[in-house]
Amino acid sequence: MTILRCCLFSLMMIFAGMSPVLAQESGGQSTAQEQVPSADVEQANQALIKVLNDPESRAALIDLLKKNAGSAQPADGDRQVPGNEAATPVEGASQPLQQENFALRIGEYTRALVDDAGYLLQQAMRSLNGLVLVARGDIPVKWDRVKDIAVQVVMVLIAAYAGFLISQFVAKRLYPRISVYARYGGGLTRTFVLVLTSVVDAVTVGLGWAVGNAAALASFGGLKAGVTLQESLALNAFFILGMANVSLRFIFAPGRPELRLLPFTDQSSLYWYRRLRLFMYWMIFGVFLAVPIANVAVSFVLGNALRFIVVLLGMVYLLVLVHQNRHRVNAGAKDYAEHLQSAIAKRALVLVGQLWHLAAFGYIAAVFIIWVTRPFDATTIILRATGLSILTIMAGMAISLVVTKAIKGGIRLPDDLNRTLPALQSRLNAFVPRLLKFIRFAVFLATVLLLLDIWGLLTIAEWLASEAGVQLLSSYGSAFLVLFVAFVIWLAVMSWVDLRLQSRSGYIVTARERTLFQLFRNASTVVIVVMALLLSLSEVGIDIGPLIAGAGVVGLAISFGAQTLVKDIITGAFIQIENAINEGDVVTVAGVTGTVEGITVRSVRMRDLDGTTHIIPFSSVDMVSNFMRGFSYHVALIGVAYDTNISDAKDAMLEAFRRLQETDFGPKIIGDFEMHGVTNFGASSIDIRGRIKTIPGEQWGVGRAYNEFVKQVFDERDIEIPFPQVTYHSATPPFVEEDSKPKQRKKVDVSADQLEDDAPAED
Repeated sequence: MTILRCCLFSLMMIFAGMSPVLAQESGGQSTAQEQVPSADVEQANQALIKVLNDPESRAALIDLLKKNAGSAQPADGDRQVPGNEAATPVEGASQPLQQENFALRIGEYTRALVDDAGYLLQQAMRSLNGLVLVARGDIPVKWDRVKDIAVQVVMVLIAAYAGFLISQFVAKRLYPRISVYARYGGGLTRTFVLVLTSVVDAVTVGLGWAVGNAAALASFGGLKAGVTLQESLALNAFFILGMANVSLRFIFAPGRPELRLLPFTDQSSLYWYRRLRLFMYWMIFGVFLAVPIANVAVSFVLGNALRFIVVLLGMVYLLVLVHQNRHRVNAGAKDYAEHLQSAIAKRALVLVGQLWHLAAFGYIAAVFIIWVTRPFDATTIILRATGLSILTIMAGMAISLVVTKAIKGGIRLPDDLNRTLPALQSRLNAFVPRLLKFIRFAVFLATVLLLLDIWGLLTIAEWLASEAGVQLLSSYGSAFLVLFVAFVIWLAVMSWVDLRLQSRSGYIVTARERTLFQLFRNASTVVIVVMALLLSLSEVGIDIGPLIAGAGVVGLAISFGAQTLVKDIITGAFIQIENAINEGDVVTVAGVTGTVEGITVRSVRMRDLDGTTHIIPFSSVDMVSNFMRGFSYHVALIGVAYDTNISDAKDAMLEAFRRLQETDFGPKIIGDFEMHGVTNFGASSIDIRGRIKTIPGEQWGVGRAYNEFVKQVFDERDIEIPFPQVTYHSATPPFVEEDSKPKQRKKVDVSADQLEDDAPAED
């Protein structure tokens, strides 16, 4: 293959040497060419001749040239050579090229995964190779040195644990007294006591470490020699293990339920504390003590193999532990979720209980891969990644809890602002919770991406700094900013309309203003929404020109095809200009009488006395009768009997009006009672008409009340309110034998109802 590459180089040199000649023959001016040493060219030519003479080498050279020709891609700035049709890009070939690039990316990604897996396996085999070398005797073991180191380590650890146990014995006498405050105190007191006991535990670990150092100085070499490396390693492992146990006791609080913050039972807390403490003993003494001693006493090869075995067994232990308790933790999470009041917290806790083992498996696998691939700085990487992961998760949970609380509680505005703008709080609560839900999802997504970046699975920071990331963030950020500004403008317009529709001292909102402002509110909402959507789509890279052109075409088609709609809008506009109809008015439109409940640009919505809603387009309106303009009249048409004194009837009607003025209807009456007098002689009554002037819309209520008072006064003064009646006259004989009285006529009055039931009889 080396010979073939030399031949390829020779061909390139030959073509490079021929290029100035070809350029001169074609009339072009060539650039200055670097002179190739003649000795190198001669060697390349000889190698080419040798390859061409050999059929197998010649075939291999042809294959190599084909591969290089297939992998060569033209640069973006290359100009197309005139007359070279093969270099002409074929229209429609971009999609297959993109598919090919996508397939190549997938292939590169899978190849990288396979290479990583192979590298991981290679590192594992290389780590285990040290045991093979020690077993075969290729690496000698200095047993005397191992014995001396073991004695020193054991003595130092015994001294350190002795100091630790003594200090723990003293500290445990203080724990019952401190726990009393936690048992009868609140959550803050319990947290303070737990932190205090953890500090005491840390102090006992420090005392044990100090005793171990003192023992090391006193037993081996004295103060002048100092602490040896193996003694320092043992004491460091003791201190790290002690602080790890302090952390476990802080989380699980075994044997101290009054201090336990997490919802663990006594049995489960003791279970997890013992098993995780066993794992800590294995890992810390193995990695921080056994491995360094193996490196010092024997060889780094043996230390590397020992590190691999310790980490592998520790990870297997954790995997088995997680697998055995996945259902147990899930059931405990569900039971604890039943006691929570928030539905979101319940769902979140149940979801965590269902997926916690997958996250644990991923964490264990990541730690194992780091230990195998980067054994020398694995501790630093794992501690850094774990710490950053914990901080990221805690920050994400804290932000999510705050956002969830805001979503659940809603926006609360001051009372003064609520009185001024009563609809502002409802509008904010209609949109802000949805925005907060989007922010909560963004926080969750950012937390997941940051965790992947921390563990090296994704390079989010690099991608954000790249051209594609900057473009994506800028475009979508601009679109979000446009929507946010549009929402603020819409909210300001709606608040201004609400403020103008509020009646204040010295200012009364008329029905006309209310109608016009509500139409302005609807129109401004449509304009703001359309403009915001178009601008946001433009920011994300969507061409809005076709959308605007399409809207114009649709508008033109509507203008030609929907003449009735245009008539509705034009008629409605003139009705509003002339102030013919406003919301709350009682009108008669298109033969329907009712109260106006709403007005749009093309129709009016009314509700009649029976409660039926009518939607009437303005194109069908030819006349508007409004009962609510300026003032109103109640026309009282009172009928009295023919034998009633008209003056008494008029005086009774005026008395009823005076009584009406003394009621709550008095402020609604304008002026005095207008007596019109007798207006009609009916079949059964004489009609007397009067009129009461009222404010708009109160004529019906005032009229009903006035009729009641008229009935009361007429009853008091024995004024008859007639009903339909017929008078019959019967004739008697001219002379009566019994007496000499003249003939008399007898008058019988019967009602119309009696006429229908009984037939009249003559005397």
